[in-house]
Amino acid sequence: MSDSETRRYTLALLLALTGTSAFSLQFFVPAMPALVGIFETTPAMVQLTLTLFLAAYGIFQAIYGPLSDRFGRKPVLVAAITIYIAGSFLGAAALSIEMVIIARVLQAVGAAAGFVLVPAIARDVYGRDGAPRAMGYISMTNGFISAAGPLVGGLIHQYAGWRYGLMATGALGVTMLLFTVLYLRESGTVIRQRVAIAVLARGYAALAKTRGFMGYVLSVASVNGVFYAFLAGAAFVAIENLGVSPSGFGLLMVPAVAMFMTASFFSDRLARRIGTTRVILIGTLFTATGAVGLLVVSLAGHQSVTALLIASAFMGLGNGQVLPACISEAVSVEPRLAGTASAWLGVSQMAVAAAASQIYGFIHDGTTLPVALLMTILAGGALGGWVLIARRNVAPATSA
Repeated sequence: MSDSETRRYTLALLLALTGTSAFSLQFFVPAMPALVGIFETTPAMVQLTLTLFLAAYGIFQAIYGPLSDRFGRKPVLVAAITIYIAGSFLGAAALSIEMVIIARVLQAVGAAAGFVLVPAIARDVYGRDGAPRAMGYISMTNGFISAAGPLVGGLIHQYAGWRYGLMATGALGVTMLLFTVLYLRESGTVIRQRVAIAVLARGYAALAKTRGFMGYVLSVASVNGVFYAFLAGAAFVAIENLGVSPSGFGLLMVPAVAMFMTASFFSDRLARRIGTTRVILIGTLFTATGAVGLLVVSLAGHQSVTALLIASAFMGLGNGQVLPACISEAVSVEPRLAGTASAWLGVSQMAVAAAASQIYGFIHDGTTLPVALLMTILAGGALGGWVLIARRNVAPATSA
């Protein structure tokens, strides 16, 4: 197999791993409102199936990144997918909401590796010049699954039952395990040092001291948080109050993801013309516009499917510009620590998303106001991240 063929096959596998990881989170959301009645519990308790998923998803990214730098990308990925499979089938057999929560946490532990290692492998294989284009395709796949996930999950829940969704993810995990074992080549440069907290901390500290890196982290975490605040809140509002079916909620996400995919596709091309810093600013402003617009109409007492659709479209357009640009730049700040950088990005995204999700579980009042308020606050954080990035890029010119 030629080198060009290997790179194409590697990209295809990376896209499949990204899709599996994204689907694991998205497919379950339409079933969440029904679990309140099925297990005779509270919305806040059911929200833990998302919140703790996101928390475990983030925590284990912090672990997988440095481990992959030490032991290699492939063995870490194989171990994680095995855990993911176990969690999927455990969830399908769950007899209580507590067991569902535990199963979702195990799923998250496994899925985290797919999320955090894919950017690192892309950086390994395609280099700094090729990574932005690869990340564009990866972001498009992530966006497509963000639309297909709730739609497919909603259809499975509506016509077969939520357990079958978990069985489907288990089968998907088995497929990914086989393809990873058979076709993925080790791409990382193994750092021969023992894995210890002090060693991991030094890697994160080195990145934190790198000018502008924390700006990328804040931007990525904030715009991603806007998305998950919308995802968590819109499901309850649309299904419980606006009469949208579980499968219909999946369709509600289509404009957001269509705009996300379009923006991701053109993100690299636009960055070559005007620079990544300006692309990030434009994307952040689109995201903020969607959040603030929804807040304004919510304060006016108006809530409708149309308002959610418009807000989600602006959000998708903005996120599609910000995420590929920020991620490709962040993992290239220090190539030797690409895995650690990717882990930091993943942890920050999931930590903010988990916090937003659970906060919504407590302030949920049936209207779009709590959703819009959370989205607006997080959009403000994204603007703060852009300021840090802009300072990084103007500092050398100023000193000259």
